[in-house]
Amino acid sequence: MGHFARDCADYWQAKALGRTFVPSSFGPSGGRTGRTADQESIVRRSRSAESGDGRTEIDDTSMLMREYLVAMAQERRDRIEREATEERRRLEEEARLERERRRAEKMKEKQQYEEERDARLLSLIDMKMKKEEEVRRGRSGWKGPVVHKTNEYGETMEEEKERLRRMIASCEEREVDDELPLLRKQAANLKIADKRNRGPEGPVGNSPLVMTPEKRTNVKLSEDSRRRIEELRSNKNEEPQTSGMSRKIDLTLKHISTACGPGGKEKYEVEVRDFYDALTIDELKEVCRMEKVCYENREMAIKRLVIRRVAIAYNAAYLPLPATPRVITRSVKTGETKAGVEKKKP
Repeated sequence: MGHFARDCADYWQAKALGRTFVPSSFGPSGGRTGRTADQESIVRRSRSAESGDGRTEIDDTSMLMREYLVAMAQERRDRIEREATEERRRLEEEARLERERRRAEKMKEKQQYEEERDARLLSLIDMKMKKEEEVRRGRSGWKGPVVHKTNEYGETMEEEKERLRRMIASCEEREVDDELPLLRKQAANLKIADKRNRGPEGPVGNSPLVMTPEKRTNVKLSEDSRRRIEELRSNKNEEPQTSGMSRKIDLTLKHISTACGPGGKEKYEVEVRDFYDALTIDELKEVCRMEKVCYENREMAIKRLVIRRVAIAYNAAYLPLPATPRVITRSVKTGETKAGVEKKKP
């Protein structure tokens, strides 16, 4: 086994690694090498001298091999432990990533649910506010589509109205007196009403001639207004002057009478419309406040006031019943005829 001494370390390393061991050197022909007699005698004589050195070399080799094998086994155990540790860390990292992914998905689902819940809540609040707005508008008497439009200044309709009201109020003192066209219109209506008279009436059948008073104006003006109208009539070519006295016009409709005959309702409606049309904006707002009518603009306010006044004036509960036709008997007619004949006699 002496010729295997130099290959012993390679043998055990190949065995530890699970490989096939191939010796590094053989004889020159690869066959069996023989020895001569002289060589054998020399070997026998020197074996006793070299036996101690060979045994020492074998012990050293065995010790080295044991140390080598122990190191190889320790290295293998370390590698296995390192691989197991790395595998465990990898599994733990995968589990941690999976938990984080699930947590992120849950957070995303929760956030989406909260957003949908907030959207539903906002829609419910919006519907509730719209219903309250509709109820409030229904109580105030104005019904119309809710359209929020803005002008070129970014103002809504209400904001623009408020701004224009302030502008008009600030410029009211510099404007021309708006009482002049109103008085002119009332004077023209008064002149037309004075010229309006009924024509002659004739008897119809057995009914006697009925004398009716001529038509008079329904507009009653105060003394100050009449004096102002006379001044305007006499000074047509002069520059209009503002009136220093405050206007005091009766805003009620006591001076406009109703009629139950044919066309009476239409005539009353025209007169009421003319009266409201002759009022200023402030007076019209005051009338709307007294009548509890919503003021949106002049035309709509006049229309609502006319409808309200006509409905109140021609309510069936306040209309008088038609007179019952009187039945005259023949005896009464004969007595009236005799009385008339006796009066005619001298």
